[in-house]
Amino acid sequence: MEPQQRAVLAEVAGHLHRIGSANDAEDHHYEEDAKQLRRDACASLQALLEQHPFLRALLPGLRWELDTGHILGFGWSQILDDIEVYLSALKE
Repeated sequence: MEPQQRAVLAEVAGHLHRIGSANDAEDHHYEEDAKQLRRDACASLQALLEQHPFLRALLPGLRWELDTGHILGFGWSQILDDIEVYLSALKE
């Protein structure tokens, strides 16, 4: 994997963590902040999918997660796990 692709995956992971943070914010009654975090993270993920076609092959479920909104519940952590597994396999 090229360094630029690793950087893109790190960026994807960061946006996924933001969705998780939004869920925490909502749990603490910061609903508007949570909505904004989610909107921004999802828009950024959509843009990354368009800009970097390798993401569609590497994370085939990401488009569905975004399109259905499942990413806002548990999907974000599943995709994050997929990234971790992939990066761990590269180290072996």
